[in-house]
Amino acid sequence: MISRFQFYLLTINYILGTTLFVLIQRLVTQAGQDAWLMPMWAGSFGLLVGLFWILLFRYYPGKSLVQIPMDAWGRPLGIFVAVLYFLFFCNLAGWVLRNLSDFMNATLMPETPKSMLHVMFLLVACYSVAHGAETIGRLNQVITPFLFFPFWLVLLLATVNWDWERLQPVFHSDLGAILQYHSFIGFPYMETIALTMLFPLVKQGAGRPILLGMLTASVSLSLTMFMIIGLLGVERASRLTFPVYTVVQEVSIGEAIINIHSIISVILLILIFIKLLVLIYGAYETLRQVFRPKTRWPHFLGLTILLSATALSIYENPIQNGEWNVKYTFIYDSFFVLLIPFLLLVTTWAKRRFEKRIKRRMN
Repeated sequence: MISRFQFYLLTINYILGTTLFVLIQRLVTQAGQDAWLMPMWAGSFGLLVGLFWILLFRYYPGKSLVQIPMDAWGRPLGIFVAVLYFLFFCNLAGWVLRNLSDFMNATLMPETPKSMLHVMFLLVACYSVAHGAETIGRLNQVITPFLFFPFWLVLLLATVNWDWERLQPVFHSDLGAILQYHSFIGFPYMETIALTMLFPLVKQGAGRPILLGMLTASVSLSLTMFMIIGLLGVERASRLTFPVYTVVQEVSIGEAIINIHSIISVILLILIFIKLLVLIYGAYETLRQVFRPKTRWPHFLGLTILLSATALSIYENPIQNGEWNVKYTFIYDSFFVLLIPFLLLVTTWAKRRFEKRIKRRMN
């Protein structure tokens, strides 16, 4: 079991995960100096989706996302839906791995093959997941202070380059243009459905911590966007691949903190790794709860091979990744995050009403 506070921290770091260095450039391009508003409205939608999931899980206390379809629709159809979620988690994990290797190649280890980076991270992640959800929750709780304080300290040190004129005029963007970027709802907010695999393991309920986690992550993203625009400006931030990394690279106050960007690199890598842990946990638990294997390591080995291959072939370059994100992410995620849970909720509601009518007639 994990505590509500551990789950709250896990939700924050899961959302921040790859978002901090994959999406910032695209958000600035879309909304200019008002890009810091986008996490607020997308986070509001994420909270509504979270409330929707909580409503579904209240009908099935103690059940995970892949156990609910088997209860609601029977085992054959439930297994089919569970396999779909397994593929969904694997696909998301492949994306995260590829984002991670792209960042490593671009900033730290340009000559290292991507597949080698994938396998190295997967082996460590599978070892952590094999020790259970408690290990993931405690690990995240221990390292969060070492992520939070250095990250904001570095951004505060970078304010020597701050210019308020880069944020003016305020509220100049058309609200419609901001709302049109609906892929930001899909990634990262709708991907938090992977966290529902941990719902049965959260002491005293997971509803409030996941909603508070989404809210805190949205505020953190908004503040980060605000600072990046104030430090780099719209034109420069929209041309950079990793604006956060560039901001930190330019911090140079004395010889002792010239290479402070290495700290931010480690923080970003750990955040991505935490998201990878949750997704691998979701994929493995789906296999365990549906097929009940007697041994674990053959399945972790299979996951390592599958995810490594997925990460290598999921897209050819960051431009293709960006196009997929803009055009298809929201639609693709909606099938797993909105449509299937909605059908489960309707089926459950209809079954409960039917059972009540039968009981009334019998009485």
